[in-house]
Amino acid sequence: MAQGAVWAARTAMNTAIIIQARMSSRRFPGKMLASLGDGTLLSQVLGRAQQVRAVQRVVLATSDHADDDALAAAAAAQGVAVHRGPLDDVLARFIGAMGDADTVVRLTGDCPLLEPELVDAMLQRFAAGDVDYLSNISPPSWPDGLDVEILRAEALRMAHVESDSAHDREHVTPFIRSRPERFRLANYPCPHGDISNYHWSVDHPQDLALVEDLLAACGKEARLGDILALLQRQSELRERCYKAMPNEGAVATFQRELRATRPLPTITRSNELWRQAQELIPAGTQTLSKGPNQFCNGVGPKYLVRGEGAMVWDADGNAYIDYPMALGPVTLGHAHPRVSEAVCQQLAQGNAFSLMHPLEVALARRLVDIIPCAEQVRFGKNGSDATSACIRAARALTGRDHIARCGYHGWQDWSIDRSYGIRSRGVPEAIFNLTHPFPFNDLPALEALLTAQPCAAVILECASVEAPAPGYLEGVKELAHRHGALFVFDEVITGFRWARGGAQEHFGVTPDLCAMGKGLANGLPLAVVAGTRAAMRAFDEIFFSFTFGGETTALAAAMVTLDVMEEHDYWAHAWRQGERLQMGFNAAAASHGCQDFARCAGMPPWTIVVFSDTPRWRGLQLKTLFQQEMLSQGILFSGSQFISLAHDDAIIERTIAAYQEAFRVLRFAIDAHAVDALCQGAENELIFRRA
Repeated sequence: MAQGAVWAARTAMNTAIIIQARMSSRRFPGKMLASLGDGTLLSQVLGRAQQVRAVQRVVLATSDHADDDALAAAAAAQGVAVHRGPLDDVLARFIGAMGDADTVVRLTGDCPLLEPELVDAMLQRFAAGDVDYLSNISPPSWPDGLDVEILRAEALRMAHVESDSAHDREHVTPFIRSRPERFRLANYPCPHGDISNYHWSVDHPQDLALVEDLLAACGKEARLGDILALLQRQSELRERCYKAMPNEGAVATFQRELRATRPLPTITRSNELWRQAQELIPAGTQTLSKGPNQFCNGVGPKYLVRGEGAMVWDADGNAYIDYPMALGPVTLGHAHPRVSEAVCQQLAQGNAFSLMHPLEVALARRLVDIIPCAEQVRFGKNGSDATSACIRAARALTGRDHIARCGYHGWQDWSIDRSYGIRSRGVPEAIFNLTHPFPFNDLPALEALLTAQPCAAVILECASVEAPAPGYLEGVKELAHRHGALFVFDEVITGFRWARGGAQEHFGVTPDLCAMGKGLANGLPLAVVAGTRAAMRAFDEIFFSFTFGGETTALAAAMVTLDVMEEHDYWAHAWRQGERLQMGFNAAAASHGCQDFARCAGMPPWTIVVFSDTPRWRGLQLKTLFQQEMLSQGILFSGSQFISLAHDDAIIERTIAAYQEAFRVLRFAIDAHAVDALCQGAENELIFRRA
C-alpha cells in the first residue's frame, strides 16, 4: 500500500487515547499529582499524549472515588476529557471512556516518557495491518514506560462482555492478548533491539526521581534517542534505569488469580520421602532422570505409587497423565491387564531358575522373525547392557579398541566423555581416549574420523531431536564397512516403537548389530542384542553372562506385549497420536508467539520438547515454568513424550488444551519479565552438569 493510502486509512479511523490513572496507588499513593519538572506526573503524561497527531480525543479514565476528584479536575483544566468509573474494574472504565471510537490507544498514567511519535507510527502500522491488537509489549523490547497498546473497540467490547476475571478487568487487555485463536495480534519491535531492561515507568518514589533526572539532563521533550545517548555517557544513570522485575502489580494479580483457579499439587508425603531418601540414597534417587531437579523441585511430585493406562498417582494422591512413561518402556500403558496376568502366572511358576527356561527360545525365535538384522539374539536387563555388549563384540571381532559414537548410549565407561561434566568422574583417561564422538547428519566428519582412527564400531542413535537426512544412515553404513568397522544401531528407544522391527525397519537400513530394550516388555526390565550370525558369533566367546539374563517374568511380559501391540496396531496409533501431540504443541507455541524458542521435535512416537535460550531467559527457566503449569493441570511433563497405547483421543485433546494454557502463562511471564517470579519451584538442572 502506498504511503499516502496508509495515511488516509489511518486518519480515517475514529481513534481515542485513553489513559488510566488513579491516586490510590498501593506502592506510591498520590503519584499522579506528584511534582515533575515544572508540572506534575499527570501533566507530563497528558501533555505528551496531546502531541499524538492521529487521534480525535484524549480521555483520562479514572475512578469515581473521592480520592480521584483532584485528578479529574487537573485533567479537565488541561483540556482533557474525563471519564469516571469503578476503581478496580478498569475495563469498564475504558468501555465508558471510548464513546463511539472504533480504535482505542491504551496508555497508563505512570509513563511520563511516552513518545508521541511512537504512538503515531504504531497507529500507521495498525491501520495498514489486518490486526485487532497491536502493542510494543508482547514480546517486550522497548523500555518499560514506553508501553503502547492499540486495539479495535469491538475487541474491547467482547472482553468486557465475556471476561469475569479480576486480572483481566484490572489490566484491560489480557483477555484479548491471551486468545490468539480469536484475535489477530501483532507486535511493534524496538529498532534498537531489546532494551526492555530499562525501567522508566513510575511505580515508586525513586522511579519518579530517576525520570526527573533524565528530563533535567535531556530536556522536557527528550525522546528515546536523547536518553539512550545520555545513558551511554553516564553509567550511574544507566544503572538506575535497570530494574529486575517491572509490572509487579500485574504479576501479583495474575499469579493470585492463577493459583486460586488452578492450585499447584500438594506434595507433603513426597517431600517427606525425599527427606528420608537424601539420608539413605546417594543423589537421593536410583535414576537421575527421575530426580526432583528434573520436575520443578518444590512443585512437582517426587514419588509415584500407582499407574493405570496413561495415568499415574503420586504419593499424595494427585493424578496425572503420564508422558515420560517411566522414561519410555511402558508402551501399552501402566498395569496392562494382559501383561499383569502373564507376569503373575509366570511368577507363580517361578521367575529365576538354575537352568535355562523355554521362554528364552520362544522369545528369541519371535525376535529373529521381527527384527530385520536379527539372525541371533541375546538378552540383557537394560539398555547399557545391550549397547555395551555390542561394543565388546565389535572389539572382539575386529581386534580394534577405538569406537566412533553418536548419541547417548548409557552409563558404562566406554560411552562417557568429558562433556558429561561431573558424571564423567571415575572414568579413566585411557578410556576417554578410546571413544570418539561424531556429529549427527555429518558424513564428512565421520569419514575424517574413521580415516584418522580405525575403529571397531560405529554406533549411533538413528534419530532423536533431529531426523536423519536422506541417505545419511546408508552413508554411515557404507563408511563403517569401508573402514572395517561394524555398523551398530542403538535402538534402545526406537526399537519396537517406530515400527514393529524398529527404526531399521522404518528407514530400511539394516545394521550388523543393534541394541534394543525399552519398548519390548511394557515396563519390565528386558534388553536385546540382535545381529547377523557373523556379528553375533562373538558372543560364543566374549563374556556376556549374568544371573538374570533369562529371568522369566520379563520374557513372559515381552511375549504378551508383542501380542497386544500387533493386535491393536500400536505403531499406527503411536504415529497418529504422536503427530497430533506434536502439531498441537507447535501450534500452541506459534499462537502465543513462542515458536522461536519452544518446539516439539523428534519423530511422533517419541517427541522431545526443546526450550532454547532467549536474550533474557535460559531455556531451562522457560521449561521449568511451562512444566509447572502442565503439572498444575494434571499432566506429568518432562520434555520427553512417549506415546503408549493408552494415550487415547481424549487424553491427547486434554494435553493440547493444557499446552495452550501453559503457553498463555509463559507468554504473560515473558512479557512481564516475570518468568522467575511466576515459577514457584526451583529451576530444573542439567543431569550432565559441569559442577
